[in-house]
Amino acid sequence: MSASRKKKERKAQSAEAPVAQGQPVKKGMSRGLKATLIVVCAIVVIAAVVFFSMVTGGYFASHTTAATVGSHNLTPAMVNYFYNAQVYEFEKSYGSYLGIDAASLSTQVYNEETGETWADLLMEQALNAAAQTYAIYDEAIANGAALSEDDQSQIDTILSSYELTAAQQGYANVNAYLAAGFGAGCNTKNFAEYLTVTTIAADYQQQVNDGFTYTAEDLAAEYEAKPANYNTYTYRQFLISDSLFQTDDNALSDEELAEKKETLATEMAASTQGDEQAFIDAAYENAAESNKDSYADESYTLRSTIGSSIVEAQRDWLADSARQEGDTTAIDVDGTWYVLYYISCDVNDWQLPNVREIPFAATDASDEDAMNEAKANAEAALAEYESGEQTAEAFTALVQKYTSDETATGLTENVTPGSGSDEYNAWAFDAARQTGDTAVVQTSTGYSVLFFDSYGSVYRDTLVETSLRNTAYSDWYTGVTENASYTEQSFGMRFTHK
Repeated sequence: MSASRKKKERKAQSAEAPVAQGQPVKKGMSRGLKATLIVVCAIVVIAAVVFFSMVTGGYFASHTTAATVGSHNLTPAMVNYFYNAQVYEFEKSYGSYLGIDAASLSTQVYNEETGETWADLLMEQALNAAAQTYAIYDEAIANGAALSEDDQSQIDTILSSYELTAAQQGYANVNAYLAAGFGAGCNTKNFAEYLTVTTIAADYQQQVNDGFTYTAEDLAAEYEAKPANYNTYTYRQFLISDSLFQTDDNALSDEELAEKKETLATEMAASTQGDEQAFIDAAYENAAESNKDSYADESYTLRSTIGSSIVEAQRDWLADSARQEGDTTAIDVDGTWYVLYYISCDVNDWQLPNVREIPFAATDASDEDAMNEAKANAEAALAEYESGEQTAEAFTALVQKYTSDETATGLTENVTPGSGSDEYNAWAFDAARQTGDTAVVQTSTGYSVLFFDSYGSVYRDTLVETSLRNTAYSDWYTGVTENASYTEQSFGMRFTHK
């Protein structure tokens, strides 16, 4: 048999022989299956890219629901605005005091037991604020509220300023700037929505507050019912510090500590009766070493306070009709002992000043040269006024000139004690002050030119009216917001800027 024939037979046998058990069959992938798999893989890759771009580009932040308040579904972007507002207020009020870094709130623990971070706390506050804001907003809309032209103009100005800042800082556009500042998904559209909602709510709150009005009879009746709340009491106060007795080397029981504080308080009250200087000296002598420097200033113990701001036990003693100058007492307020020295009571039946002002802010209030420059500018403005007609109208014209505001009057009506700098208050509340008086005074930010316009409301009436209005407003606010709540949506909350 020829070699070629044997080869042919072997081929035939191989084709007919069965496949041995347990041996794999090597078979090539079909063209159709291979193409399908390629398409599927491509789809997966594209989907991943799209999802990633949606996350990083802010699609979910602006199109999903992070929280529901009332009938409103808030996107992560909208939640971010409320959150950032809370962060801003927190940092401004407490950040430096508490040593909190606003840039890493999510890593700084607020509650050691629960592990809750400052970011968690502020987010909770933000969502509560959002719920309350939308409750008021809904109330406002139901009562026909809408943006005024001035409000819309203000919002437009804010948006324009953000556009300018974005360009100055090299951002591609204002949306990129907003996203960088507030979080992914934040843009001019939802920022304008946030500004609209909060503005309408704020305006309506002010409208409601201003709507509470009271007659002279209302004010008189309230004062007669609670005079102690509206009188100003001048007195000296000394607090008995635990550290006077409780030290590492001298650990006392609660009972022993309480007894020693009471003994010192009563002895000091008895020994300083009718002698203000003796009270001042005793306060210094009995002050804890850490407070000696404070008590070395004789004004440190002096108080001049509206009755409503004084704790009840102290106020009741100060307001006693039998109280006379020089009276002293020792008072226990929930375990804390105070010694009081009575000086006087003002029933606040005098008129508040109405003052016009031209402010000249220093570029840096801590810099002497900058303050001197502000003072020189203020003095030049006063000289300009004194060279003219010297009327309220002429002063108002200068207000408009130096503030670049054609509608400004510079007038503050019913200036209340403590509302300005020490120099401002000393000048404005001088009993000899008359209409037309002028002065240059230092303020917290620079210097101001002042013009005494007139006398306004009786201070006591202002205090009473403010108290009544605050109570009425608080009742209204509670009624509108007491049922305000929020529901978090876990998926959407992942895209908030916490």
